[in-house]
Amino acid sequence: MLRNVKLKKFLVDKVFPFFSVLNKAIPKDKNRILIYSANGQLQDNSGVLLEYLIKNKYYKKYTIICASEKHDGFTSPDKKRVVFIPQYGGIYQYMRSKYVFYSFGQIPIKPAQDQNVFYTTHGIPLKKTVEVKKLDLFFSYMMITSEFFKEKIAEAYQCPKEKICICGEPKTDKMFIHSENPDNTRLIVWTPTFRQSDYLGYDDSHMSSLLPFFKDEEWGNLNDVLRDKNVKIIAKMHPAQNTKGFSEIVYSNLEIYSDRSFKKNGMELYELLGKSNALIADYSSVYLEYLLLNRPIGFALADYDDYKNTRGFILGDQIKYMPGKKICHRDDFYAYIDDIANGVDEFESERKRMQELFHQYKDGHNCERILKIAGIKM
Repeated sequence: MLRNVKLKKFLVDKVFPFFSVLNKAIPKDKNRILIYSANGQLQDNSGVLLEYLIKNKYYKKYTIICASEKHDGFTSPDKKRVVFIPQYGGIYQYMRSKYVFYSFGQIPIKPAQDQNVFYTTHGIPLKKTVEVKKLDLFFSYMMITSEFFKEKIAEAYQCPKEKICICGEPKTDKMFIHSENPDNTRLIVWTPTFRQSDYLGYDDSHMSSLLPFFKDEEWGNLNDVLRDKNVKIIAKMHPAQNTKGFSEIVYSNLEIYSDRSFKKNGMELYELLGKSNALIADYSSVYLEYLLLNRPIGFALADYDDYKNTRGFILGDQIKYMPGKKICHRDDFYAYIDDIANGVDEFESERKRMQELFHQYKDGHNCERILKIAGIKM
């Protein structure tokens, strides 16, 4: 990902307009698909879509080009038809491909008329951007999950409604693969959003600890409580969160990972969510995706006012759209743990109402759906 803001602006404003003109003149291969990522490696919606294409042998009809800095974990039985290239090679392949998909970053070249470029996003947008302004749209379609979001996303991203397409997120398909926890221990996944991020330029909260409610020296005591109640928590930091000097903390019933160590230990978030019994979230879109499972959600809101006044939310008062126990203090946290341990669930009907609002599709077939919308057929 290019992090020099001035250089990036110069390239987008002065250099890439030439490529946009050139792109219109280059014929597109109707059997060529480009999966692009500017976030270090293929992951999220674009990575899951690539897995689906390979698993279902789309390479028998299409050449699939994967442009990313890293391609860890991806293999194909046909290395001539599924090609992995460095990220910078994506520019040339973009101009040759009929179909382009990306979740992180973008190639700032305007699509040609005979080209379908899909911004699959990397989560249902909840938080405001630093600055909302009229943007050049380097995509044909932006994917969202329900009609409820169309007007709000159009306003927040200054995107014409005709470019907004309703389709579930490919990555949530993984939650339906293993939808039960095989262990007797009640599993809670904790997914805090980022507060401070150097490379994104955000500082959205005065809360400096990676997780609220507990000091570092208190994790052992929390683990003892969880063990006594037969509950396990796995916490994963947001990829954008500053985690310098931190890797992981592992106890018998409490595991806390940076994004890097989480992946290094071979874990995949959405498969883990599918196996979980409950979630602890805050202002991350993960909780909206978890609504598909209609399982208990606790909301860690220790810095809600701080975050609201600093960054803000697309939906305004976000609390109205949080169907679960509000955790503002340590006592609230322990009360939520008790509820999960004892099978208490007060918010099922409210979650169902939010599920209907935020998700048009709830079937775990989003990869299939987005390819159909794009016109990609076997």
